[in-house]
This record gives sequence, structure tokens and C-alpha cells, in this order.
Amino acid sequence: MSYNLFLDDQRIPRDCRHYKGDGSPYDTEDWVEVHNFKQFYTVIKEKGIPKLISFDYQLNDEYDGLDCANFLKFECEETNVKIPTYLVHSSWMGIYEKFKEILG
Repeated sequence: MSYNLFLDDQRIPRDCRHYKGDGSPYDTEDWVEVHNFKQFYTVIKEKGIPKLISFDYQLNDEYDGLDCANFLKFECEETNVKIPTYLVHSSWMGIYEKFKEILG
């Protein structure tokens, strides 16, 4: 199943338009929205690896977006699926590089 996954504990996809501008995936794509690691894990286990993921870093959870990225990397390796295209919509400076270190 092809779907897009949006991870954020407070925002919805259209709230992130300013990261990519008009006509961005936040405007043009449908998203499955999850708010924490448990939901992220459950959706991927049930639906498989998404075609596009947008990550927030800081979640109101014991886990953060990097924990979700590590799980995604593990799941892709276990299922022999390429890591999907991903976006990072966090305001934390330099956090994209941390995601890139995990996911490439």
C-alpha cells in the first residue's frame, strides 16, 4: 500500500507549508497522521513502509523523531525495502543532519 506518513505531536501537515512553500507535499499529498512512537510503529507494522515520511523531532513522548527514524531504518533493513523519501519539519537547528546520519 502506498501512503504518506506525517509524524508530529501538535501540528497537522498544512501547518508545515512554510518549510517547503506553496505546492509542497504538505499541500498536495494526503497523509496518515501519527503523534508518537507507538502510533508510528503500529502504522508501519500494519501498512508497511510508506512512500514519503515527514518527521518532527521533539515529541511529547518518551521517544523522539530520531527514535522513529532508527526504527524505520531497522524495519527497512529487516524487510529489504529501500528507505523512503523523507522530510524533516522541525525548527531545531541542525536536526536534519541527525536524521541524515541515520537514514542517509
